[in-house]
Amino acid sequence: MNSNSREEQPPKRLLIQDAARLQDVELKHERVRKLLETSGSDALLLQNPENIAWFTAGVDRLRCVSENCTTSLFITSDARLFATNSTDSAQIFEREAFGLGFQLKQREWFQPHDDLVSDLCRARKVISDRRISGAESAAEAVRSIRLPLTELDVARMRLLSRIAVHAVEATAHNLRPGVTESEVAGEISHRLLKRTASAARIQVCADGRNERYRHWTFGEHPIEHFAVLSCVARRWGLHVGVTRTVCLERVPAELWRLFQRAMMLQATGIFFSRHGQILGDVWKKVHRIYEKFDMANEWQLADQADVVAHSECECQLTPHSEYKLQAPAPVFWHPSVGPALVGDTVLLHESSNEQLTRSSFWPHVAVRVKGREVQCPSILRVRTAGSPVEASPAADALFDCPVPPREDGPPQVESVWELDVAAYRSVHIQDR
Repeated sequence: MNSNSREEQPPKRLLIQDAARLQDVELKHERVRKLLETSGSDALLLQNPENIAWFTAGVDRLRCVSENCTTSLFITSDARLFATNSTDSAQIFEREAFGLGFQLKQREWFQPHDDLVSDLCRARKVISDRRISGAESAAEAVRSIRLPLTELDVARMRLLSRIAVHAVEATAHNLRPGVTESEVAGEISHRLLKRTASAARIQVCADGRNERYRHWTFGEHPIEHFAVLSCVARRWGLHVGVTRTVCLERVPAELWRLFQRAMMLQATGIFFSRHGQILGDVWKKVHRIYEKFDMANEWQLADQADVVAHSECECQLTPHSEYKLQAPAPVFWHPSVGPALVGDTVLLHESSNEQLTRSSFWPHVAVRVKGREVQCPSILRVRTAGSPVEASPAADALFDCPVPPREDGPPQVESVWELDVAAYRSVHIQDR
């Protein structure tokens, strides 16, 4: 064999134009066209990572965090382009946005990004998602067109939900006495990273610590009796929230009593979160449950729910919210009662609701709301080897799940590359 054959036949890279992503970008470009027409503007400048991820159907610049903005999107009615630097351009055009109809305007990495942006904005009426010189701020207007979700967003929310649920539930099934909150948080993060997802927020609250500190994250405290595991996972710029409670050996009676009330709050929120509803009206239904169980002031100790999507909180549920739910849209319900915290993401459709984070590897309780059943995750009881088994079939049904989730979890989510391109050759034209 010729020793130079490797040089004569360079390795191939496999790239493919993702038709679903291209269609998704075109749909979002149409929303931007309407925004430009309404505002009488020539162009939209996007710099916030969540907005870039939304418009590009998944270019998540938060995975390469920088203190300063190094990549912007500049969108007109008939064109869309990346303004970036020579270091990031290859990754953007060959891995993250290949074949999606974007043009490129770039500078060297050591040249100020602001100068490039100023050149693009000059002599144009530009609106932007940030307050920058030469552009009018339109952050709320951009946020308003990120919903409702597209078909691709919905498909990805379903897959991300599987990833998030697996990360939390597999970690919970393996919980043992003495492990610290931070170790558990690390396991959740590890399972997400294995699927190229990441944690926007993780809470691991040992033995009721969250009753005093409702937004506790995690510390070096060992878990002795029970723990709440909660996570908001991110991938493609999208977010999904899930919360689970696990007890070691036994479920404390007081925790279970409060947990049942939390489940009733969650089920009520999920049931009444419907297409076309005003969030403030949904809140009234939930607040009645607080009053019914003599907990009228409990809700004031912590937030209850968020509309999620390309942000952890597109809109927060408040008593007087006038936000109108438009399907398809995801809502993360996470009410709490004392140390009891529940949390699941529901996807609103025009005529039904879909519980994205429901799992077959976790015990559930059917909660009746207006004569209909809403399935809510129960508490998982984990027994260590050699622990005594109580003869209580009712408790077994409520708290036990004999089949844990598989460790390998959901399928991989990375792109598939199918178009041969020489490894040494660029796939985009540089415009300096």
